[in-house]
Amino acid sequence: MLAAITLAAATALLLAGCSTASTGDGVNSNASSDGAPKAGVFEFQTPAYGSEGELVIRIPESLVEAAGSDADGLLVGEVTAKARELDSSKSCAVDLAIDYRGDGLDALSRPSMTKEEYAAEGEAELESVLMRQFGVETVEEAEASAPGGAAEVEEIVANLEQAPYSAKPAWSALDATPIDDLDASDPEPGKYVSDDSKTLTFVQSCASDPLDDGSSDQFDFPIETDGTIDAFATVEMTVMKNGTLTIIEASVADYELDSNGDWIGF
Repeated sequence: MLAAITLAAATALLLAGCSTASTGDGVNSNASSDGAPKAGVFEFQTPAYGSEGELVIRIPESLVEAAGSDADGLLVGEVTAKARELDSSKSCAVDLAIDYRGDGLDALSRPSMTKEEYAAEGEAELESVLMRQFGVETVEEAEASAPGGAAEVEEIVANLEQAPYSAKPAWSALDATPIDDLDASDPEPGKYVSDDSKTLTFVQSCASDPLDDGSSDQFDFPIETDGTIDAFATVEMTVMKNGTLTIIEASVADYELDSNGDWIGF
């Protein structure tokens, strides 16, 4: 489960105007001399965090070390968030430049289900329905036992007919609208993705204040566990018309900071 780092009050907000460059692996601390992250870098160190410019959101090296094998499948180490200008008074947008770890992009782009698996899923669903309604596993057996005969079974089969197979990426975030379809003058709310899958764009309502949780959107840091893509950590963020970005809530799966600032499991 996710342990939410809840937002205590507006006074917890930290505004920082500078950012730091990615080092390529997404888990280097890039810390200041006192060990704390530099301004403009969020490493899940506070309940809330904001930036008037770019905001680097990073899984800290200390968390990866504490998690050990639990973090082996971490596929994204950091994202760099930056407000995107739109010609709209109602909608705001934020670009998230993704720093994939290792072969993370390949792992997240692969089909979540093969054509064969998709067909097998449809067959299993049909078999389940036939067993539930007629106590048999095949269409032929159902036609022989159904009160309405073949016509009744044909209607059931037609209702369960699958849509044509379409490969969808294992990470649902990449199954977004192509960025070329974003109309800056009349933007549709939702998620968009660049051609190279390295930038996500969230179009959402402009926040009325940095902590406006009614105008937020969520980004999950994906991790692969036993062939399944789950969320290792999550941030919920807002964007204001002037470009201010604010993380209003953050969470890490099964880990939290103790009072000494050390990551511990639970």
